[in-house]
Amino acid sequence: MYFKISNTAKVKEIEREVNAFFKYPNLYTPQVVISGLTEVAIPVITMDEPNAINLAIWGLLPSGFNDDWELFQKLTNTLTIPAHKLQADIWYYDSFRSRRCIIPVTGFFTSVLKNGEIYPYHVSCKKGEILYLAGIYTILDDGFITCSLLTGPLEKEVVNFQNLVDYMPVIIDRDDKYEWFSGDTTIERAQEILQPPHTTDLEIRPIAKSLFNQDISYDSMLMPYEYPES
Repeated sequence: MYFKISNTAKVKEIEREVNAFFKYPNLYTPQVVISGLTEVAIPVITMDEPNAINLAIWGLLPSGFNDDWELFQKLTNTLTIPAHKLQADIWYYDSFRSRRCIIPVTGFFTSVLKNGEIYPYHVSCKKGEILYLAGIYTILDDGFITCSLLTGPLEKEVVNFQNLVDYMPVIIDRDDKYEWFSGDTTIERAQEILQPPHTTDLEIRPIAKSLFNQDISYDSMLMPYEYPES
C-alpha cells in the first residue's frame, strides 16, 4: 500500500530540520511524488552516520545479496515492513537491532474507499516540518545502502482517512530521535518507540486522483482538492 512518499523540501531545508548534512547534495532532487515501484534512492539518516544524510535504495535487500533489486522485490516486497514482524528469526532482525534509520519526508499518502471509489489523501506535519519516518537499512558489499519503511498501527488522526489497510508508516517523534539511533537502546525500547500515539501533529488533506497515475507528477498535485458530496 505505502509505496509512494513525497519529498518537496530542498537540501538546506532538510539539513536544517534534521540537524545533519547531505553527503552528496548534488544527487538529491525534490520530488512531489516518489514511487518505490521502480528502483529509486531516497534520503536516510542512519545509526552508522547520525550526522549525515545518505541516499539509500528504497526496498531492503539482504546485506550479502548480489542479484537484481527488481528480482528481489518481485519475490518479497520490502518497501515496507510491518513493525510487528521484526522478530529474531527474520532475516532483517539484525537491521532492527543495529541498523535503524530515519527517512525524512515532507509527506506520505493514504486512501479511503467510499461509495465504490477510492479517494487519496496527503499526510504531512501540521507545522510544515519534516516528518521522521522509521526505517531499517542494510549496507551491501558494494557500499550501497538499502532501506525499508516500518509500518505500524494507525494514529488516531489517520483512522478516518485510511480504510483499505489498518497500518501506516511509523512516525518517530523528534524527542525520540537520538534514542532510536542509540546502540544502547534495547529491542524492547525500540519497539515501544514505534507504538502510537505519537506527538507529531498531522495535517491530512484530500488531493486529486491523478496520484494513482504512475506516470504523472506535477507541482500542484498536492494542493487540496474538493470532491463533490455523494
